[in-house]
Amino acid sequence: MRGRFLAFLMLAAGSITSTSICAQSLVPAFNPGSAHVNIARLTQQANDGNGDAQFRLGLAYELGLGVEKSIGYAIAWYQKAADRGVPGAENNLAHLYETGPEGVRDLPQAVKWYTRAALYGSTEAQYNIGRLYLQGRGVPQDKAEGIRWIRKAVDAGCPSAMAGLGWMYAKGFGVPKDERQALRLTRKAAKKGDPAATVNLGGFYALGIGLPQNAQEARKWFEKSAKAGVADGEFDLAVLYEYGQGGERNPKEAVRLFRLAAEQGMTKSAAVLGQIFETADGVEADYPEAVKWYRLAARDGHVDSANRLAAILFSGKGVARDVPEAVRLWSWAADKGNAFAQFNLAQLYAGGTGVPRDLGKARQLFALAGKKVDVSSELNALSLQEDVTEAFETQPQTMQ
Repeated sequence: MRGRFLAFLMLAAGSITSTSICAQSLVPAFNPGSAHVNIARLTQQANDGNGDAQFRLGLAYELGLGVEKSIGYAIAWYQKAADRGVPGAENNLAHLYETGPEGVRDLPQAVKWYTRAALYGSTEAQYNIGRLYLQGRGVPQDKAEGIRWIRKAVDAGCPSAMAGLGWMYAKGFGVPKDERQALRLTRKAAKKGDPAATVNLGGFYALGIGLPQNAQEARKWFEKSAKAGVADGEFDLAVLYEYGQGGERNPKEAVRLFRLAAEQGMTKSAAVLGQIFETADGVEADYPEAVKWYRLAARDGHVDSANRLAAILFSGKGVARDVPEAVRLWSWAADKGNAFAQFNLAQLYAGGTGVPRDLGKARQLFALAGKKVDVSSELNALSLQEDVTEAFETQPQTMQ
């Protein structure tokens, strides 16, 4: 069991301070569930200068509706529609500038287009520019201004804004903590189908925020969000299945859901999968699979995964041994403050395994690790090694 992962069962999807949850603009009868999109007709209308068609075509390219996904084409068509003053296109263009890949991301441009769309009445943009003011991203942090925009969006009926403000009341961020208000807003947004709100409402039931704890009700809302493909909902539902909370325990279903969330880029879910396959928790041990998920999590900066991946590579258990890579990973994790990586790396320096023998470096790393784990026996052993080394280095040389 990985009890420490229960800490992840939180309102992750609604956290507007740590997780960037953007509200996208869709259009009636044109959403990710659309059965068919007439791309040829839409393209013709867009080329004829129809701003609404340009917006819809940008959305099609962003979501892969009827065409292959293309951020480049999505930006190009959103830009044309935005230049014609279509608020939804302005908001979605800003969304791509905020969240897009390297080379696309441009926070000043995101602020520019969110602000323009917000001023022209896009409730999604009002919520989004409010988030940026709260976070101080792309603009100087100004919680009052952020809350002003978010309240404006809430008053206009924006579900994402309701979910965001509900989270703020739950945490007391920028507003007085008020669990009753948090629950009211979150329920309202969840009934409107907002993805973040469905996860948050499940979290409220799981954690007892504004109402008694109810794992069965939590599972219901997490199931709803998971069916909609929300990574946070998949992860939290997986936790309930793994521990048998709110219903039967189902480790296989937990693994499936963790995998779905990880495939959407959720780092903590990849980290959990690594431990599941390493420790054979509900599945057969599979070290290559553990390495795969640990590597993904480590690339996203998950320090514990880097430490555990290094241990597998160093031992060569179930995979090819790779001491240089293990040293690199332990060095990185040690620099990030991971006590176990510091301990493991210290042992390498003490023995000269994979690195030049360096007792001073070993002592330094053991001292760092000792802030969190007991290293007294290792330090005693190191002192003996230092005494022996010193005695050897200072004894008189004899002629052979």
